[in-house]
Amino acid sequence: MSLINTFRDDLLTSNDLYQQCWVTVYGFPPASASFILEQFAQYGTILKHVMCSNGNWMHILYQSKLQAKKALSKNGKVFGSDIMVGVQPCIDKSIIESQKSSFANSLTTTIPNRNLGNMRPLTAAYHATQSHNQVVPSNPNTPQKDTGFLAKAMEYIFGW
Repeated sequence: MSLINTFRDDLLTSNDLYQQCWVTVYGFPPASASFILEQFAQYGTILKHVMCSNGNWMHILYQSKLQAKKALSKNGKVFGSDIMVGVQPCIDKSIIESQKSSFANSLTTTIPNRNLGNMRPLTAAYHATQSHNQVVPSNPNTPQKDTGFLAKAMEYIFGW
């Protein structure tokens, strides 16, 4: 029983599953690992992948949660006409925790020091284009579409 409890402690709860960008892909032959990784690269930017040395699964870290959800939607898909894979959220705490610690270290060392003082906010661009391109009927002599009987008959016959 203690072995089962220890195993459960190493797994994430279901509340944590979709808050991650990690997915686990399994069910492929080890010789096809690079092919499967190439296929899953089509669903988003892969920041990191961890292969099991003697198993048939890999953990993939995507750049965003949306990309991870796209990969999760491929559960049960057949690749290369004979490889069906399963895709699940990664529940291996050791994989996720190792990425969290390396991500925290990279944040402290790679934040660029930029001067953003000369950038205008996005709303300024919206308001500028909105005020310059307003359509105002300034000329009363603007041509109007004829709505008479003859115009409607011509439109019906000729498709104008």
